Amino acid sequence: MMSDPSRTSPKPGPPPMPKEDARARRLARRRARLHGGLSAVVFTGVLLGLISLSIKTVAGDLAFVLLATVAIVVYIFHRLFPGGEFFTIALANFIGIYASIFVLFVEGNFKTLTPMVQAVGFVMPLAAFVGGAYWKRHAVRTIVLTDVLRPGGRFDRIFLWLLPVIAIGFLTFLMPGHDLAPAAVTKLFLLAMVAISLVVLFVSRDIAIFLLDTGLLFEGFFQAAARLVVPAFAFLTFYSLLVIVFASLYTILDRFTDPPNFVIDGRPRDITFPESLYFSLVTLSTVGYGDIQPHTGFSRLIAATEILLGILLLLFGFSAIISHRTDRRGG
Repeated sequence: MMSDPSRTSPKPGPPPMPKEDARARRLARRRARLHGGLSAVVFTGVLLGLISLSIKTVAGDLAFVLLATVAIVVYIFHRLFPGGEFFTIALANFIGIYASIFVLFVEGNFKTLTPMVQAVGFVMPLAAFVGGAYWKRHAVRTIVLTDVLRPGGRFDRIFLWLLPVIAIGFLTFLMPGHDLAPAAVTKLFLLAMVAISLVVLFVSRDIAIFLLDTGLLFEGFFQAAARLVVPAFAFLTFYSLLVIVFASLYTILDRFTDPPNFVIDGRPRDITFPESLYFSLVTLSTVGYGDIQPHTGFSRLIAATEILLGILLLLFGFSAIISHRTDRRGG
């Protein structure tokens, strides 16, 4: 009896992937990884550059060390744990916050430090975080690649590593800094940074979880914002139209009536169109800085009308944007 060939012959499996397709996918993943790392480094550089330019004590060599160190840390972390771009951006943002607090910490308690000592102290917790993340790289890599928001109730884990760091910083504010010699201040500063670095080293996994959750929230926010681009643009278009219309009314009123209808910088004079655009914008947004004031009955009536329209526009505009988002979800 002849056997049924359909029973004896193995079922054909899926055709093997051509080498060209596999190579193209690897190149695409590599490019995406490189793009994510570079974008995070650029984002961090811009953020730290703004911080460096805004603070007098951060200049010269220290500014270069801040920017170079943070860029290197972000890039190394992205290479060690290639994951979502928003995770790396969350890391960059977290480092920017750390840099701001560090400068406040130094300016408040350690003004006599040399730039080199400041740079060493700044780098220590970052190096500890990278070292701790590499030490626990398998657990951190699993966290980074999960792309799932952690369940609630993790605030206790955050406070486990945040409270010791806050306590160390708070204790330095209690020291009599004006009574200590510069060498003693330097030792105290380095001791505090070593203590903070040790905390960061041992809780690097929890910090990675915190950054992952932040990155996922960033991603959700940007995705939601992208869905609102069209209604938000329509709202801003109508908003701009009202600003221009009322600015024209203010200018026309001053052009064809006498005396001037506005007090500008403390003296009455005719308003220019750029000034009327500025006044119309701050009036429609109900800010009212007071540098330009309506001085006559007609100008006050027009300004009051614009204020009422601005309030109604904000109420109905935001309602329309939210309704548009709800309708898209339902559809």
